[in-house]
Amino acid sequence: MTDATAAAPLDRALLRRTRGRQNRGYRRFLLPAIVTIVVLTIVPLIFTLGLSLTSLSYSSIRGPRFIGLENYADLFGDARFIASLWQSAVLIFVPLIFQLVFGFMLALVMNERLPGLGWLRVIFIIPMFFPPIVMGLLWKVLFTPQLGGINHYLGLIGISGPAWLSDPTMALISISVAAVWGWTPFVTIMFYTAMQTFPSDLYEASRIDGATWVQRIRFVTLPLLRQTALVVIVFRIMEGLAIFPIIYVMTSGGPAGSTETTNYYAYITGFEFLKVGYASSIILTFLAILVAILAPSTRLVLKNVGERG
Repeated sequence: MTDATAAAPLDRALLRRTRGRQNRGYRRFLLPAIVTIVVLTIVPLIFTLGLSLTSLSYSSIRGPRFIGLENYADLFGDARFIASLWQSAVLIFVPLIFQLVFGFMLALVMNERLPGLGWLRVIFIIPMFFPPIVMGLLWKVLFTPQLGGINHYLGLIGISGPAWLSDPTMALISISVAAVWGWTPFVTIMFYTAMQTFPSDLYEASRIDGATWVQRIRFVTLPLLRQTALVVIVFRIMEGLAIFPIIYVMTSGGPAGSTETTNYYAYITGFEFLKVGYASSIILTFLAILVAILAPSTRLVLKNVGERG
């Protein structure tokens, strides 16, 4: 037996011990994050699930009792809950479409090396600094006819402005406008950052081949942005619940419940009607629907990241 052959088992044993120490070190570093996730996410979810299986209601003199899945069964016959799902879909996906379009257009402008774009880049991201409740207050002032705002300027050119927050359709449009204005900068920054990493030789090759600016966008930029766009979509759907403060300030779910999203309905049910058990079933069902929608996209993102790695 040669010295090299005899040393091989020792080297493997040393490698296993080294990896074991590294793994223990990684676990120690990850432990605070894991504990935080469990305390702030898992425990409240389990507690909410427990409440959803009871008849807990502070508006009733009867004490809470275990009723199993009765609250969830009642949801399928709750017209207000079904309507809130539709309004949630509208107020998540309609603004998302415009955020993607405008974010892409602004990213293209920011990516061009033009004089004076430094200040424009700052202006583009200003809405990101406004908390959602401030966005709601700002746009409520703009959309309230008695306070001037948009209708005042429309009147200057002879146009009679609509009742933005009093008409069901216009109220949905108003909240969508506020959401597009507030979160388009996030999409813009994601697209712009991705564009900065694109290999320049692809664009040079396309220029040499005679491709126009539009063709370069279509056949080079858009395919390279596909993965980033998927990540943006996942994040924006996950943050769809963040529209709650805007609705609360601008319309309070009105008029006639036309802007009442599912999480807002859960809030009304739990904190105004005091039906805590039923409100818990509403919000958990809504979260389950969001997870079902996001799971395929998230899986695709992780798969692509793994392939790149």
